[in-house]
Amino acid sequence: SPGPWGRRRPGGGHAAMVGNFLDAMEEPFRSHALWQGGDDQDMDDTLDALERHILGDGAVAASVMGSMGGGLAELDEELAGRMYALQFVQPAHLDIKKPHSAHPALTLARKMLARVNQVHAPQEKLECVFRCARIIFRMLNEAGGGEGSADDFLPILIFTVLRSEAKRLHTTIEYVCSFRRASRLGGERHYYLVQLQAAVSFIHHMDSSSLTIDRDEFDRCLAKGEGG
Repeated sequence: SPGPWGRRRPGGGHAAMVGNFLDAMEEPFRSHALWQGGDDQDMDDTLDALERHILGDGAVAASVMGSMGGGLAELDEELAGRMYALQFVQPAHLDIKKPHSAHPALTLARKMLARVNQVHAPQEKLECVFRCARIIFRMLNEAGGGEGSADDFLPILIFTVLRSEAKRLHTTIEYVCSFRRASRLGGERHYYLVQLQAAVSFIHHMDSSSLTIDRDEFDRCLAKGEGG
């Protein structure tokens, strides 16, 4: 059953070992004399620091992510192939408005999402997703003169994922969901993580019927991308 650090964790090895350790540490901290008189915010900050200290180490994070299992490596490989083959997709195919598709903020959003490859702790990876999404929403608000809608947001996020160099997104999403403390995995950050999951799923299943493109053209471009 899931502990305070998130939901069920796939795999075993280092993933299980680190997860069990993190789950087991909250009560010893709460009962220790140093934390007597502290409030929930103090405890959350302490447990955040523990998570960051352990999983912020690149070697530890790589070992944990590599031992998560659940077919994640195969899904990551399949997604990478799909993203490569679908590089012909343009903003117009996703019905993204011209003022949005030409906005320089999209370059910044792509770079922010790609940072998930460079940071290690779950909270750091989640922050990359959050900041990428906020950049897109700010751009929508500025370009549209009002609040950006989810209908505008998701196609732009899909295009951002396609054009980013973010790798191992299936493993990254599962790693964040499994090792980010449940009390911290909520609100806007959780919403944007779910949106990233939706974007990844869309890319896996993308065909001519999900785009504004002629079927023959889609099939021809996809075959060329897959053969490249």
